Amino acid sequence: MNQNETARQDYYQQIVRCFLEHQATMFFLPPSDLSLISDWEKLGIPLEPILEGIEQTFSRQLKRKKKRNIYSLAQCEKEVLKAYASHQERLVGQAAPRIEPGQKIIKARVEIDAFLKHLLPEFENLREIFTEALELLSSPVVDANQLEKLDEEIDRRIWSLSPEEEKQDCWQEVKKEFPGKPAALLTEIQQTRLIKARRLTHKIPYVSLFYY
Repeated sequence: MNQNETARQDYYQQIVRCFLEHQATMFFLPPSDLSLISDWEKLGIPLEPILEGIEQTFSRQLKRKKKRNIYSLAQCEKEVLKAYASHQERLVGQAAPRIEPGQKIIKARVEIDAFLKHLLPEFENLREIFTEALELLSSPVVDANQLEKLDEEIDRRIWSLSPEEEKQDCWQEVKKEFPGKPAALLTEIQQTRLIKARRLTHKIPYVSLFYY
């Protein structure tokens, strides 16, 4: 095994180990989670923010009044991307290439503008929320918390617009991957997975800057 293969194997193993340390009822990750690790690898996300994001996800759920179980890496993705955004900011002033503060805002605005210009009729009820996001991104001080709330609302609307057939197909996949788990948990994973898939398929952009 060469050095690159060894480093890649270590990348996967550390992520899996970190997740399973918090989930005593699981002994391996399903193929969809391994695919997500592959996506992070292709994006060039280093190991440190991924582990930080996983730890933060489990830490946050312990503090919630209404507890929820974490059985899928997909449930950690938001915190992983937040940790990666913070990681990039920490690189400013170091040897790594400088990250311009306005770069993410510009990219987000371009993607939102493109989406609105080619908005499909089935997503018309997303227009107002993306318009509000553009206004926020044009403010002198961008409110990151409000953008995150808008993304959550976009996710809710995407779910409500999803065809029942796609919901059922996704439900069957999740049930197969996580046998015996509570219905509430399976529903959360189902929604997370289907929303992400529809965002990718229909090029529905995120508005939170840690996605850029």
